[in-house]
Amino acid sequence: MTAPQYHQRSVLDHQRSVLAHRGRVAFVLAALCLPPSAAAQMPPPESPAGACTIVGPLLGPSDFGVRAGQPVADATAALLPDGRVRLYVFAQGRGVVSAISVAPDGASFTPEAGNRLPDGSGMPRVVANPSGGWRLFFISGDGIRSAVSTDGLTFTIENGFRITKEAAGFTGTTVSATSGAAVIRLADGRYRMYFSDLPRPGDPPGGHRIKSAVSRDQLTWTVEAGIRIGPGAPVLTDSAEHPFALVNPDGSTTVYYGKFAGGGGGAIEGLYHSTSADGLTFQQETYDVFFGNDPDVVRLADGTVALYYGQFDPQVGGTINLAHCPEPTAAAASSRRGAW
Repeated sequence: MTAPQYHQRSVLDHQRSVLAHRGRVAFVLAALCLPPSAAAQMPPPESPAGACTIVGPLLGPSDFGVRAGQPVADATAALLPDGRVRLYVFAQGRGVVSAISVAPDGASFTPEAGNRLPDGSGMPRVVANPSGGWRLFFISGDGIRSAVSTDGLTFTIENGFRITKEAAGFTGTTVSATSGAAVIRLADGRYRMYFSDLPRPGDPPGGHRIKSAVSRDQLTWTVEAGIRIGPGAPVLTDSAEHPFALVNPDGSTTVYYGKFAGGGGGAIEGLYHSTSADGLTFQQETYDVFFGNDPDVVRLADGTVALYYGQFDPQVGGTINLAHCPEPTAAAASSRRGAW
């Protein structure tokens, strides 16, 4: 079983356990009797609203020729020069595929023919290549690898690993080195990558942590000391997985991540974000979307903060969803005011 398949098995195991824990099986069965779009948008009873406004599901298994009930997940967004959005997505049995938005609002997509990366590749993250074109980070085997493309469609896999599970310090605890290799450019010209350990199928949810690494060329990475978010972090010690990082206009860094504990601890489960002035110490978090995971965020041409994320139902399969979110720096400022 490949690392992406391990990840999707763990997602399925987690959602089954939490649904059973909360007694939502009846809701899920009822939702499946609705049209697909309504079922995907209908929140479970008593699900609290987050900071983001849910737009709805965009893509699912049938869009990529994947059997119903199978995973389609881990979307990552590239903002194209014409303002449209290209999504790279993991599709079970196919590898990494793509879809392009029909308009700059990034709310309706047309799947593109072919594969971007072969089966066995998963959890893609796209960034601008400093040499031109695009670089796609992904997991394969026991670590993070990368591929480059000039047109965003045909990718050449680069030699070696960017980070191994040994370098990440996750040996003995996870299946693979990372879940979500999110890369940002720092003010000094270097790059910082945020990543987490990968949940193992069958393991209970919780206990995951986000770490970081730095590089000058996106190829050679040095893991930084300490935990950014999760068990062992200075402040935010709840489980955190599959991060995405966004640089804000004021120079701060916002990390979006999934937070799940299987119903324990009292925290709302789903997507959160936290903003840090230095990108290393995160002190406050904001709840965004109930029971979503695998976030990726892009500022659209009109300034809208678009959050693409995944959800999964064992009958329907994985879906790629969209929410519109407030500017994270504004949310952080509001949170600070509330704390005083």
